[in-house]
Amino acid sequence: MARNGGDLHAAGARDANALGSMESVVPPAAPADPPGDAPALFEAADRPLRGRTIAFLEARRATELAAMIARAGGVAYAAPMLREVPIEDDGEIRGWLQRLIVREFAVVIFLTGGGCQMLLERAERDGCLPAVLDALANTRVVARGPKPARVLKQRAIDIAYVAPEPNTSAELLAELGRWDLTGQTIGLQLYGGVTPTLLRLRDGVNALGARVCEVAPYRWEGPTDRRPVRDLIDACLGGRIDALAVLSSSQIHGLFEIASEHEQGAALRDALNSPRVLIAAVGPVTAEAIEAHGVHVDLQPEHPKMGHLLKALEARLFARS
Repeated sequence: MARNGGDLHAAGARDANALGSMESVVPPAAPADPPGDAPALFEAADRPLRGRTIAFLEARRATELAAMIARAGGVAYAAPMLREVPIEDDGEIRGWLQRLIVREFAVVIFLTGGGCQMLLERAERDGCLPAVLDALANTRVVARGPKPARVLKQRAIDIAYVAPEPNTSAELLAELGRWDLTGQTIGLQLYGGVTPTLLRLRDGVNALGARVCEVAPYRWEGPTDRRPVRDLIDACLGGRIDALAVLSSSQIHGLFEIASEHEQGAALRDALNSPRVLIAAVGPVTAEAIEAHGVHVDLQPEHPKMGHLLKALEARLFARS
């Protein structure tokens, strides 16, 4: 969708404390005007973001994103929304790994790099990693995108298919539809929660006549401290942000869930639809989620990656000056 002046989800397992601590890495609140003395402001004026306040809900890569915004002369406003918390009860994970080892799966699909890494590290801790790697070497392995593919390649695991951009269920199902999967079982590593992409993937696999055996190595949880998110909502209502960068559908759903709990959902929607605020979605699934809340999406990058998203924001905001 478009409006005035606009066009149009890890590496490595982490424990819950380490993931939760990401919320405090970047100061959660940023002033409406860029801080610093006159020379600093003069320097920022020569860079693409020119002191603009860029809000984001990313937790895992919050420090990296904030540094990128600062280098472009912007002010990072971080309100981390989701934490990836490893599943403590590993009975189902061990059962899934054993089914993999005994070759029950004709295909194994890894949806995220972090989840793939967690499963391999769990196998290593349980002493069954060699058997798991051997099973994967004799199974058609599918990666939803470059992040799980990178983890698999580090273990020298052959990959039968890597979904191209924008790395959604549509690309996965288009390829799986070419394979004879009738009566076969597919091992599927899940996200941290249910998403529209996952639902479409489940339905599509079932329509191909295959069964799905799922495993969730981690779950998404909201922030341990909701104050930064509440403060961001207030900043949006007060017109104190120039752009909101959204990197996953779950981030925007979480933002509106917290806003609705405080009867601010409609006001937040109206504030984000202001022509002075740019709404940037990392890809089509995220854009769909944003628009489901009645918010127009101003831009998506050519490639669904964080760096490309920021570059697209820089270009649009620089053009506005």
